[in-house]
Amino acid sequence: MQTVRGEPPVRPVVVEVVVLRAVPGGGLAYRSVRGGLLPDEDPVRAAQRLAGAGEWVHSTSWRYTDEGHVVLTFAVAPEPEEWRPAKPLAEAEIARGPVPERPAPDSVSVEQVAAHAVRHLAFLAAHDPVASGFLAGHPLMARALETWPGDVAGRLTG
Repeated sequence: MQTVRGEPPVRPVVVEVVVLRAVPGGGLAYRSVRGGLLPDEDPVRAAQRLAGAGEWVHSTSWRYTDEGHVVLTFAVAPEPEEWRPAKPLAEAEIARGPVPERPAPDSVSVEQVAAHAVRHLAFLAAHDPVASGFLAGHPLMARALETWPGDVAGRLTG
């Protein structure tokens, strides 16, 4: 770990990217890629580098790992490298912490991270004019996002 100006060590940052593609006939597929920040690199630029580009880049979450990393998660759409393998995405259980004062879950699967990112983008698609304007040029992605519940962080029930 690196020390900055006599302060405690700086935690390493990992950039995690969920790259999304609309599947002909409906649905979404994703691939996940992770990497570190290059010297003086902005996390958004790192997400684009790791994804292979990206027209829509949006930060969807962050978490702290037991290994001492801060993981910044970004969704990138549409997939800039269609030839890469991708997994079909289905709704996944929301990762929750065990109690309110410990909101981070003990473990998070890649599928949960991808589903969270899609719920986040679905919320933006429905409520943000910039996102909906972008999606006007990507009708397959827009239709796929319409099938997902739009949530920004978790879900309230009751």
